[in-house]
Amino acid sequence: MKTVDKIYESIVTNISTVINGEWVKAKLDIEVIGEMVSFTGNYLSNKNETKQIDVDEFDFQLTFDVLELHKITTEGGNNKWNRAVFSVQPDGAFDMEFIWDQELQDEIERLA
Repeated sequence: MKTVDKIYESIVTNISTVINGEWVKAKLDIEVIGEMVSFTGNYLSNKNETKQIDVDEFDFQLTFDVLELHKITTEGGNNKWNRAVFSVQPDGAFDMEFIWDQELQDEIERLA
């Protein structure tokens, strides 16, 4: 089992690895639905161009890392979230915002 810090490090490493060239900041949107995780993201190049992060190039282990993070951070029923936004800079400084999206949850329950 990884620590929260190791999981954050894994997210930073995956983002940094798949971005080609110089960049200023990156943002990864994460969605967790049961045992499924989806990623979308973009980054700002040093030429001030917004480009997509090729999330298909992420290490498959990252999905399990995010599921582990979800399990750790929601333990005990506190801090419910099904979306997160991970923002990072090239020096590794990052911020993670956890979000509860009731509309997403309602849609999942409606389709189940």
